[in-house]
Formats: sequence, structure tokens, C-alpha cells
Amino acid sequence: MVELAAVHERSASVEQGLKAPTSPGRILVLWVVLVLLLQAAQWVAGFRPVALIDAVEEGAARVETQAIGEVGEDVIRKAIQTQRATQTFWSAIAVLTDFGIEPLALVIRAVLAAVAFASLAAIRGQPIDVARGFLDASLAQGFWVLGLAVRVGLMILLRRTEVETSLVLALPPGTYAGATWAALRQVDAFAAMGWWAIGVGAVRRKQVGVIGAVLVCLTLWLCEAGLRVCGTLIMEAGMRLSIMPDS
Repeated sequence: MVELAAVHERSASVEQGLKAPTSPGRILVLWVVLVLLLQAAQWVAGFRPVALIDAVEEGAARVETQAIGEVGEDVIRKAIQTQRATQTFWSAIAVLTDFGIEPLALVIRAVLAAVAFASLAAIRGQPIDVARGFLDASLAQGFWVLGLAVRVGLMILLRRTEVETSLVLALPPGTYAGATWAALRQVDAFAAMGWWAIGVGAVRRKQVGVIGAVLVCLTLWLCEAGLRVCGTLIMEAGMRLSIMPDS
């Protein structure tokens, strides 16, 4: 009887362990590691360094063209060296963005989504269920990781330094304002699937209705898109002033 009771207790323990939800922290760690590996693949394959080098060399060539016939060769040579010296700075910024901000964005996005829906549920008198909301939001971050994986894969396959999965693909060939380009990049197919998954999870948990889920996801997306657009424009303005002056 004692042995039978021990077997039943062990079986119940195993069953409870199988039914226990996966830890959101472990899921986010997995996504962060995958993002770091994918970003490293871009750098190792040379796509990110090549893009930075091309921008710096374009700026150096422009300085040389504009200065010919106006100043001495020593001044031109020093100006070109100054241009090329900026590569280290912009490379450091790119590394910080790829290996710091982008992985951290997964965690922040999941936390904000879980807190936002739990807060609305508390106001409406619905089940708060923060733990389940955080788990669902963490799982949904896989869509952003998948989008990055697709872009990196296409870069390697097509041997191109820039690949898009956003609304930028709908633009006809031509020259566009930086703000327009940056804004359209935020309308990404994989990000849309991620927000859809987060919203569906909130409706399934009965924290909000369909309209509430759409409004919350849209608000969070607009806040993130606004920050990314502002950051992109500031970076582009800084690069244009330091790498390609008088452009």
C-alpha cells in the first residue's frame, strides 16, 4: 500500500509538472539568444560592416570632390581621414543597437503588453491573470524573431545588405524622405502577426473585448513605432552631418 501510494504521488507530481506553464523568463531568454545569434550572423557575414563602410567611403568621396581645387592636398587628405575615423563611432552605435536595444525590445514589449491588458482587466472587473498574459506576450515575441530570421536569411541568400519585410516593399523605385521611409518600415508583416497574437490572447483570457484588444495593441505599436522613427531620424541626421556634410 505504501509503495502504491508513493507511485500515485509520483504520477501526480509528474502530471502537475507537465501541466505547469512554461516560464516566460525562459522563453524570453530563448528569443534574446536567437536574436543575438542572428545579429551576429549579419556581422560575421559582413552585411552590417559593409553598409557602414560604404556610407563612410561615400562621404569621403564627396568631401574629396567638393574640396578639389579649393584647398591643398594636405587639407583634403586630413578631411578624408577624419571622415573615415567616424566609422568606429558609428560601428559602436550599430553594435549597441543590434546587440542591446533590439534584444531588450522583446522583453519590454512583452512586459508592457501584459501590464496594459492586466490593468484594463482590473478596471473592468475581469480576471487579471498577469502571469498568463506575460506568458502569451512572451510567446508572441517569436514573430519578431522570425521576421529577423527571414531578413537575415534573405540577406545571405540574395547577398544584399538591406532586405525588407515591411510596407517599404510597396514603394515604387525612387527617392523618398527619410521620415516616410522610417515610418513605412514600422508597418512590418511579422510585427503585425505578433501584435495579433498578443491581442487574441488577451481576448481569449477575457481581459478585454476585441475592440479593446485592438486599441491597446495599436497604442503600444504606435508608441514603439514613434520611438523607432525618432531614433532612426536622429541617427540618419547625425550620420549625414558627420559622414556626408553639405548634402
